[in-house]
Amino acid sequence: MPKLERLLNLIAALTETSRPITRDGIKEKLPEGTYSDNKESFRRTFERDKDELKDMGIPLVFDEATQGYFIESNELKENSSYLEPDELAALHIAFNLVRIESTGQEDPFWKLGPSSKTSKDIQPLTEIPLDPSLNTALTATAEKRIVTFTYKGEKRELNPRRVVFNRGRWYLVGYDLNKNAIRNFRVDRIEGKVELGEINSIDSLNQEDLQLNVFPWRYGEEANFKVTMHVEALHAPWIVNYLGENSVKVINTDGSVVIEEEVNDWKSFRSFALTFLDGVKILAPKKNKEDMQAWLRSFL
Repeated sequence: MPKLERLLNLIAALTETSRPITRDGIKEKLPEGTYSDNKESFRRTFERDKDELKDMGIPLVFDEATQGYFIESNELKENSSYLEPDELAALHIAFNLVRIESTGQEDPFWKLGPSSKTSKDIQPLTEIPLDPSLNTALTATAEKRIVTFTYKGEKRELNPRRVVFNRGRWYLVGYDLNKNAIRNFRVDRIEGKVELGEINSIDSLNQEDLQLNVFPWRYGEEANFKVTMHVEALHAPWIVNYLGENSVKVINTDGSVVIEEEVNDWKSFRSFALTFLDGVKILAPKKNKEDMQAWLRSFL
């Protein structure tokens, strides 16, 4: 899990709790995969995260009686006054330029103080859409609940892991118990109501299963298919590090590799491949290989 996402999850867990949480309790409360299962590795990472939160001015409190942690929300609000005028202006501008759909014009950062550099009538450049199923999807992810819903006319049962905003759409990502594989579902395409299971009703997944769809070509409405691509030795180390070793199917003696990627958005993957120019070559499927060749010829 990316460091920023881990820290945000940690802040949310320690702010929302009604009582101090022990270190082990925090690990259990956070999404699976947030911290390593190795106790020493978990301890070291958690200690670094604590130091980072304190360095950022987050009022992280340790309770001796319970050996637990929490964030003092009242102190957090009071400490918000340390913002410089230009920093406060940046918050106002950011809120007004990128706005959550249907939140109206009220800017929550005005509670921290007005800014002479901004105006309440700034028109947003973009608006992040909401969906009736989004809140349920977020709840399921946070509380580790199995969810059931209908998608493209088929009933699905999902072990949720993440809600992602990608290319203007919300996606619910998790382990599909019907397909026995990680899948993503566009939230606004979910049909009817999303049913929640019991809290902590999800099963544990192994590390391989926890490698979620984080690449843009894995989000889309196309049927999921696999693309095989040859990568020359010059680019192989970077691509293997980026996609992960599980994507590698063949390692050649000259240092080149053959990788296999699951794709839901061919045009997105095609653009990714183009960044390596002639350093990569699509091998299969045949129709995608031919499409790549035709696309490249269109630039000539």
